[in-house]
Amino acid sequence: MRTRYFAVTACMLLLATFVNAQPGGKKPVPNQQSDFEFEVTVTPLGLAGVVVRRKSGLGLFTPEMLSSFANQSAKSPLNPSFAVRPDKDAKIADILAAINALRISPKADLRIEVDADLTIFIPKKLDPNAIPRPNPLTLVVSVDATSGISLNGEKEGSFPNTSKLEQHLKQIFQDRRKNGLAETTVLISFAKNMTFTNLDQLARALRSAGSNMIGLQVDETNMLVEMELTKP
Repeated sequence: MRTRYFAVTACMLLLATFVNAQPGGKKPVPNQQSDFEFEVTVTPLGLAGVVVRRKSGLGLFTPEMLSSFANQSAKSPLNPSFAVRPDKDAKIADILAAINALRISPKADLRIEVDADLTIFIPKKLDPNAIPRPNPLTLVVSVDATSGISLNGEKEGSFPNTSKLEQHLKQIFQDRRKNGLAETTVLISFAKNMTFTNLDQLARALRSAGSNMIGLQVDETNMLVEMELTKP
């Protein structure tokens, strides 16, 4: 029974994924060889993972094409999930353009996969009708175009030297634990002229400082983060 259920479920998922992969959401033409194939992995627990890939190699998309792809994926009953894996030399400006193109659907779940043990989450698209409510525990690490680092607006040295920033964050997290707070989320706001390698370096520094949830701030905002930082 378990085998039959798994087979039926897998077929439904594969069909839904394949239809969404076709341009314009068109159904595949019978007896016509597809340019897509499925990569299936099986875990020791007997679960299977399915990845859709192109036989002819990597397909290159502009941000406009990504938006169309995201719209097609949003028509599926399943919430679309996108794992972004930038090249080490990719500019932050281009990464943000790709992310914003995919975020056209409010259902989309996006993340940047740095490697197997480090993921950077992408916040959900903001509701334009919602009233912003600043979180007093929000921590935003910014790196400007001149490599200056700041934590909630307070200067923390110059990138790539993150020692001062890490020391400050460790103190904040330590003080929070003493007060029974476990929140260690940190958002990164990066200058667009920086690269993915720089983002990788900063994310690892934040994790070393004790953050267990690192995100990339995508939406431009002038909202002040009201928080009194603890001096190291």
